[in-house]
Amino acid sequence: MQEKSNTKEDPSKKESKEPQLKKEESKESEEKNIRSRSRSKSPEKKEEKDDTKEIYKFPFEENKQIKILFWNVCGLRALIPKKDLDKLIQEENPDILCFNETKLDEEIISKMNLKKLFKEKYNFISYFNNCKEKKGYSGTAILTKYKPLSVTYGMNKEKHDKEGRIITLDFDKFYLICCYVPNSGEGLKRLDYRVKEWDKDFFEYINNLKKEKDIILTGDLNVARENIDIFDPKGREKLAGFTKLEKESFNNFLKSGYCDNFRNFHKDEKKFTFFTKRAKGAREGNKGWRLDYFVTNNDLKNIEVKECDILDKDKYLASDHVPIKLSFICKK
Repeated sequence: MQEKSNTKEDPSKKESKEPQLKKEESKESEEKNIRSRSRSKSPEKKEEKDDTKEIYKFPFEENKQIKILFWNVCGLRALIPKKDLDKLIQEENPDILCFNETKLDEEIISKMNLKKLFKEKYNFISYFNNCKEKKGYSGTAILTKYKPLSVTYGMNKEKHDKEGRIITLDFDKFYLICCYVPNSGEGLKRLDYRVKEWDKDFFEYINNLKKEKDIILTGDLNVARENIDIFDPKGREKLAGFTKLEKESFNNFLKSGYCDNFRNFHKDEKKFTFFTKRAKGAREGNKGWRLDYFVTNNDLKNIEVKECDILDKDKYLASDHVPIKLSFICKK
């Protein structure tokens, strides 16, 4: 009897259990809420990841114009602190931006955190091909809002590929080639190499790509191909970029099935992309050369070029070259 009475009516034990139960219930409830919040967050994280993929997916919507800019920047490291790059991107809003003469190496790219900078500030994926033989020389880069299927550096010819002069992006419907063609140099020291070796192998490289897809070639191709492409042709036939051999080599390539898009849209316009800093007042006096190009194959199957032009020579002064642009749509 006494044992039964103690079990039933001991108030102290009853009171001590109630807070304990409430505490355990509260803990269990909190754990359920945490699990619930965790489950609800999971789809959001997955969705954000998918959105990132969509940003870099190439748009094939009908009549969606894609704009590519090219600029020989004469040193990307020096360009970044200046306002010209910000202004160019804000005003032109390019989908893809190609550079020549970046003059970078892996150490500088890492130290300046350039890939992160271009992605976070401008939403571009960036690809760099640097000169392997000499620091601060040559180099190419492409910034793109759309991720390519693959990237190729050089033309798979060791004798040409050490100077970081070519990047090729493989997109679904076309190849984009950014190229900085070697200058024949003072005294034309590299003229034979340029015409007989580089041009021969490079044009073969382009022709092989054209067998697979449309091509868009851009860059400082280091040749003013016609008299209209230089402010005054008289007496300049022995200067690098305007020799008979260089002009014949490039024009024969175009005749084999390619289009100089600026000249196609601007038949008789005398407009230039390069103004030497060695001659005072060259830019102000419009004493320039047209050395920078957008070239496509004549038999375009998957893209249609809508516009090609040279930007205002007095607007972007950070380089001795002027940016150029090409706009096109992809056919379905």
